[in-house]
Amino acid sequence: MAFSKTTIALVILTVVVNAQRPSFAGLKPIGYPDIETDLLSSRFGEDEDLPIEAKGDRGLINRLNQLPIENRPFWYLNWKQYEDLRRKPQNWPQRPNSFIGTK
Repeated sequence: MAFSKTTIALVILTVVVNAQRPSFAGLKPIGYPDIETDLLSSRFGEDEDLPIEAKGDRGLINRLNQLPIENRPFWYLNWKQYEDLRRKPQNWPQRPNSFIGTK
């Protein structure tokens, strides 16, 4: 009797585990896709110094340069400062927790 209960429990466990992956997905795990280690540099195949908000569109930058300064977007006027903040974010030291008695 104990053998049949153990066998039934193992069969149910096997069915539950196999039910986690749908049949149309195949029998083997696919794995992780190969990705580049450096995703941010040269995303568009050029090393042109453009703001991230332009998304590599040189024509957009040319059109924005033709606008008067008061009509240009704020992100375009200050994009150098934004790039500096993205590359070197400001960090603050973490204060010790007053609720934990660290001595």
